[in-house]
Amino acid sequence: MGNKDKPTDWQVEFAEFSAAESSEVPDTLSGAILSRVKSDLHPSAFHVFAKTAAIHAVVGAFTLLGCPQFGLSYFGNHGLMHYLMQYGDNVCMLGCGAFFTMFSLLVASFVLRPEEVRAFKGNEILQLASLVTLSIGAFLFAGGTIVFTLALIWSLGAILGGAISLEAGWAYRKIATRRSLA
Repeated sequence: MGNKDKPTDWQVEFAEFSAAESSEVPDTLSGAILSRVKSDLHPSAFHVFAKTAAIHAVVGAFTLLGCPQFGLSYFGNHGLMHYLMQYGDNVCMLGCGAFFTMFSLLVASFVLRPEEVRAFKGNEILQLASLVTLSIGAFLFAGGTIVFTLALIWSLGAILGGAISLEAGWAYRKIATRRSLA
């Protein structure tokens, strides 16, 4: 067994650290550190959007395996569209829009740091609307067939599905964090 009166290594190192002479931190270094901490605690909305859009591009591409969007599909299958079309074009577009954004924004809700979540929530509707507009632009660029009225319904589904999955992911994260701290 060890001697309780003998200091441990970390106690010796701390005593040496405490006894060392203090030195001035250069103003440029101090300013750079403060600037970095400020940007980490208050990320820009554009930075958060760019990160979310990158996640959406990757995960959204995978969702095309399960549900074609505006005629775009990897294998020419109908996937989820086959089931939703039984209820009409509007339900199909609403459901496909929600499906397209739900998974990518659920992933984003777990990937974004808490500070980024706060920044996203600060202008959530604008961020979601921009993401949906960017997605429609990508579909047009890829050769998708888009009808304006159906695209509006798809956009509504995409915004609602994205908002619901973000809230669900953030709520789960909050609960999981509380459990891990308990």
